Amino acid sequence: MNIYRIGQLAELANVSRRTIDYYTQLGMLNYEKTGSRYRYYTEDALIRLQMINRYKEQNMPLTEIKERLQVWKGTTVDSDQVLLMVDKLATDLMELEKELMELKPLLDELDEQQVSFAVKQLSVRGSSLLSIIAMLA
Repeated sequence: MNIYRIGQLAELANVSRRTIDYYTQLGMLNYEKTGSRYRYYTEDALIRLQMINRYKEQNMPLTEIKERLQVWKGTTVDSDQVLLMVDKLATDLMELEKELMELKPLLDELDEQQVSFAVKQLSVRGSSLLSIIAMLA
C-alpha cells in the first residue's frame, strides 16, 4: 500500500494542498499521523479524491458527495474501488446517452432499410450492456 505526504497526494490527484486540507476537515479524507508533523495519506485517499473529482464533474454538491462516501465507509469489500468503477460506468452511460441524442437527427435522414440495420446493431450491443448491468444488480 502506498503512503503519500500531502504534496505528493495533491500532485497525483491534480488538486491543491488546500483542497486536500478542506476535504480532510469535512471528514471526506482520512490521514495517519506519525511522530513527525507530517500527515500521511493512503491509497484510499487517492481513490476518494478521484471519486470526488468525478462527482464534481457531474456538478454534485459536496454535501451529497460526502453522503455517498459515507455509505461505503467501514465495509469489508474494497468499496472505494467498486464505487469508483460504478461512477465511471455511470459517467460513461451519460456520455453514451448524449451521443445517442446527437445521433438521432442523423437517423431521421436515413431510409427505412438503413434505419433497420442501425437499430439492429444498437439492439445487439444494447442487449449485451443490459445483460451486464443485470448481472451487477
